[in-house]
Amino acid sequence: MTTYQDKAVWELCRQGFHNVAEEAEAAWSRGKGYAPKEPLPLARGVMELIRIANWECEARTAA
Repeated sequence: MTTYQDKAVWELCRQGFHNVAEEAEAAWSRGKGYAPKEPLPLARGVMELIRIANWECEARTAA
């Protein structure tokens, strides 16, 4: 996993979204992007980390 993916997982856990963090980590480990199944009350910074982590995942699979 990349640094941004690790940061996103850490932030999700820190905010109490452990199941979401596990889902995101599993998706990124498979080389897939992650999108929460339902809207979550996440800070804009955490959503940005998820967006960047997804972009990094896409960039790796495209290379």
